[in-house]
Amino acid sequence: MPKKMIIKPISLKQVKPVSTKKQVSSVRKLKILITIVDRSKTLFYLDLLEQFEVNVQTVLYGKGTANSQILNKLGLVESDKSAIVSWIREDKIKEALETLNEKFQTVKNGKGIAYTIPLDRIIGVSSYQLLSNDRTVKEGGKK
Repeated sequence: MPKKMIIKPISLKQVKPVSTKKQVSSVRKLKILITIVDRSKTLFYLDLLEQFEVNVQTVLYGKGTANSQILNKLGLVESDKSAIVSWIREDKIKEALETLNEKFQTVKNGKGIAYTIPLDRIIGVSSYQLLSNDRTVKEGGKK
């Protein structure tokens, strides 16, 4: 003869949720790093900045307006410049600026200027992930 099964109702308090969430990182602020260097050193500085997890960079080419006499007095070699626009995480800024400053002092004809601009908003998780080089952020920026 079959056995009878008694089913007791359980309350929601007794059920423990099973976590299926992947480990995600917290959203980190981004800044725009502008680095202005001689055009001949552009590739060197692009490569240098990649070590700070800079995932997206744009190069703007320009030409200075100073004549050769002024350039000679200032000790500058050429007036063709590049402005490298990099999107960088805020936690990498200090180290990046220190490294750039050291290279500006030691690399032959490697002088330049670097500064940051705060970036307040980015639309979309995918855009943030690309710019921050972080593929673990979940939609909404929550863990």
